[in-house]
Amino acid sequence: MSALYRLLAVVLLAGIGAAFAQPQPVGEGSDHPLIERFPGAEIVAYRQAGQTNYRLALDRMQRVNGRVMAGREERIRGDLTRISYLIPEGYSGSDVFTYFSTRMLAMGPELFRCAGRGCGSSNFWANDVFENRILYGPETEQFYLASAVGADEAHIRAYLALYVVTRGNRRVYAHLDVLELADVTRDVPTLDPEALALQLQQDGSLVLPGLGFDEQDRLTDTGSIPAVVDALLLLPQARVYVVGHLSVQQPLETLMQRSLLRAQTVRERLLAAGIDPQRVLAKGVGPLAPVCRQGSCEARVELVLQP
Repeated sequence: MSALYRLLAVVLLAGIGAAFAQPQPVGEGSDHPLIERFPGAEIVAYRQAGQTNYRLALDRMQRVNGRVMAGREERIRGDLTRISYLIPEGYSGSDVFTYFSTRMLAMGPELFRCAGRGCGSSNFWANDVFENRILYGPETEQFYLASAVGADEAHIRAYLALYVVTRGNRRVYAHLDVLELADVTRDVPTLDPEALALQLQQDGSLVLPGLGFDEQDRLTDTGSIPAVVDALLLLPQARVYVVGHLSVQQPLETLMQRSLLRAQTVRERLLAAGIDPQRVLAKGVGPLAPVCRQGSCEARVELVLQP
């Protein structure tokens, strides 16, 4: 070999070695700082999507009018990190779900969970929600949990979505979506009108989140009213009651009057946005219906489908 060829070979080998020695981008293929992987698990997919208008699923997945969606979901904007893990052999999906869910719920409140066929189609979760077909498996072998990171709704700094599935070959996979909010005091969920309309149809009622009233029961924060207007426009035949609830240390008659005033205020906002007055009636029930499925039950306004 001539001196020239030997020199070229040395340069080429040095270049190859330098390429392999280049450090990987910070965080590439690593666990998210909020939560560690299951012991011995291997990362098989990793993506940082940056600012994303994320659909957080809070119900089972289904197809409605040709669109795959959760029965209830919220739109939240934040920085998204997606990590899929292959779990070592010998562990069940239940083992893995327990491991991750215990750590998630130590950081904040649970928002929704499901298991097995209660989650809907695994194909929808794998391909439409998490965009990773390797997560597709039998519907009886799936788990899902959505939770928040923060002490309360006013101080949420991230949302977590966990999906665990055992494929037909008995290999277990876990997937984590971590959505970090840019501003923990202002970046709050944006409600999807289609999801609200579906929830109203399925459950017959819908608590309106984000409303605020002062001590004189004047509306100070319209919260979800714009999304509710759009939801009602998607259901042109639906007639609803706007029901006010209030439970504080006051006489029953006072609470009935105050809750009715709040319901009437919300109704007026709906009418001002173009909803037909014949479709909406206001009711106040004070503390007489203390049970609700979500949020604070002491003071709330909800829509209830008229029979």
